Amino acid sequence: MAAPLKPGFKIIKSYERADPATVEKFKGLASANISDVQGRQNTFHARIKPIYQPMRHLCGTALTVKARPGDNLLATKAIHMAQPGDVIVISSEYEESLTVWGGVMATMAAAKGVAGIVTDGVARDIAECRAVDLPVYAIGVTPVGPSKNGVGQINTTISCGGVIVHPGDIIVGDEDGVVVVYKDEAEAVLDRTYGRMEVERQWMEQIAAGATILPVTDDELRALGAEIVE
Repeated sequence: MAAPLKPGFKIIKSYERADPATVEKFKGLASANISDVQGRQNTFHARIKPIYQPMRHLCGTALTVKARPGDNLLATKAIHMAQPGDVIVISSEYEESLTVWGGVMATMAAAKGVAGIVTDGVARDIAECRAVDLPVYAIGVTPVGPSKNGVGQINTTISCGGVIVHPGDIIVGDEDGVVVVYKDEAEAVLDRTYGRMEVERQWMEQIAAGATILPVTDDELRALGAEIVE
């Protein structure tokens, strides 16, 4: 006899991922540029950092997990559901006492072709995560293990690290941090990111030639309202 349904305990297996060809174009792009062109929005909190260095670039589509803080039951289920190129994004509400990710999970995820992990919880087993070359972003590390009781949700819209993430959105991470690109905005964000990269390329050329590219002259600062005292 099946157990009675528990409110808030939900697993959605089918969802739409961002177009693979579009995702591929985001690989190697800087999170800072993507953040800039999205108005400094859709950027995960600064506490979410790589748990080891150096770490390869992260890019893939979100498989979302709403975990009970410090519980990894549904994060483990997400590994079994994952497709190659997925990024498992785990909302753990900044729980710092119990991990939601560890080395055994990392080994399983790497074997499935998971692109990486992002969580606003904590992780452990850094050496094992590094050994399987799995990018893991978290707010910290602790040796304390998780509970495995549930409840929670898989592939619902979640809040993680201060941003909203939908299943199938594009996740990009590097040494600066992590950003999300909503799948229905991906092409526009991509075009704007290329544009930003070209602007910065021109700036670097001007700097190399001895120019100053920011508004720092006295006249420019006066135009912004500064009082210049000689």
